[in-house]
Amino acid sequence: MKITDEYHILVIEDNPTQRAALERVLTEAGYNVKTTDSVDKAIHMVGEGIDFVIAGVISGDISRIDLIKHWRNFFPDSPLPLIRETKSVEALAEMIRAGGVDDLNHTPDPKQLLTQLIALLAACNATTPQVAPANMDGVKHHIIGHTPVMKEVFSLIERSSEAFSTVLICGETGTGKDLVAHAIHRHSPRSAGPFIAVNCAAIPETLVESELFGYEKGAFSGATGARIGRLEAANGGTLFIDEIGDCALSVQAKLLRILENRVVTPLGGHREIKVDTRVLTATSRDLPAMVAQGRFREDLFYRINIINILVPPLRDRVADIPLLVRHFIERVNIQNHTSAIQAISPSAMQAILRHSWPGNVRELFHIIESAMVLADRNKTVLELSDLHIAVRQQAGHAAVTAQPAAMNLTAFSEPTPPTDKEPPIKLADMEQLAIQTALKHYGNNKTKAARAIGISVRTLQRKLAKRETPAVVVLNTNLNI
Repeated sequence: MKITDEYHILVIEDNPTQRAALERVLTEAGYNVKTTDSVDKAIHMVGEGIDFVIAGVISGDISRIDLIKHWRNFFPDSPLPLIRETKSVEALAEMIRAGGVDDLNHTPDPKQLLTQLIALLAACNATTPQVAPANMDGVKHHIIGHTPVMKEVFSLIERSSEAFSTVLICGETGTGKDLVAHAIHRHSPRSAGPFIAVNCAAIPETLVESELFGYEKGAFSGATGARIGRLEAANGGTLFIDEIGDCALSVQAKLLRILENRVVTPLGGHREIKVDTRVLTATSRDLPAMVAQGRFREDLFYRINIINILVPPLRDRVADIPLLVRHFIERVNIQNHTSAIQAISPSAMQAILRHSWPGNVRELFHIIESAMVLADRNKTVLELSDLHIAVRQQAGHAAVTAQPAAMNLTAFSEPTPPTDKEPPIKLADMEQLAIQTALKHYGNNKTKAARAIGISVRTLQRKLAKRETPAVVVLNTNLNI
């Protein structure tokens, strides 16, 4: 067995061409390689048996230094090699202080990098990575949810992962369609290959074609050199086309031909490139209505809709909100080290549960992040007064618009202004809120309550046995996010 067989490497690089090149060279050398385009996504992979991280040019809301600190919490003795890409001496010094001391020079030549990396791996051959803590109940495929509608999504992820068929992921904006796409790739036989995403709504219509298919030198004004497209860069892996409903009809026609014969012709070129790329698509639009209006090709719709996964809006899975709040408070604490928030008051949680969440999970995260960032620095409990005014107003006079069977929201009284005596809801046991409402809804029938919120009866009994008081939910500081 080669030394490389024993190591799992995570490559973080937001340039798809460079990321694919690094992955190809490292895979050919015998490494087990996973890739991502941001630190935000990399943090979710810390517990997946990763031995080393190569961080090139990266983007996202979470910095490279945050990743190092998060990594050190789980693997204090494990080496963390980096490709240095800093803008200042101060930034590099902070990175070294955080623990990223095995610093590799940033080089555009993957083979030169590999030579450096092999030498480092050989020196660390005796290192045995520690095992990361297990995920909390209610987290599967790095997606938070334990309601019946989310269990159906998890089932579809698992069943579609093994196939090569095209998947259409539908859902409102902010529901987490990209997380579903990542989960399908991560659990597929192509997980060692690249995962490349393109958002058609975020790219000017005139550039979508060149992004997907690539172009040759001189193909258009400004094309001073050739560039491979996302379909070719994802060869051997997965291409995720987000907001496919925003593609122009001309692009739709070319995409249909590629899905039929798996051959790409770059713009301005004549050579045909065979690709082995699985395509996942997503949309927040009503594609059947667009087909009827002539704005989306009917043949392409049937071609991409072989497997359909509907990600439910947050209003249809209210019982998941306590787990999401718990997760987001942990996440914001990692991003913003100045935050002291460790708990949430009952009135604030009631307001959150009563909000309609038109922006879904993304809106919930932004509300929690904003409240924590703007709250008094000395606060440890998130109060109703810290939440956005829209959430407070709706909690005061609007009725809940959707009630899943597992969550009888009438059990909650109208929110009252927080007081100094109001006991905070600590976060590690926040699922107790969902458990108690489910038990009340089903007349204390533990079997039905456990089934409704997606946990086993034994797990439910264990959580009830160790609960100190019905009003307190405790933070699990070892949460693996």
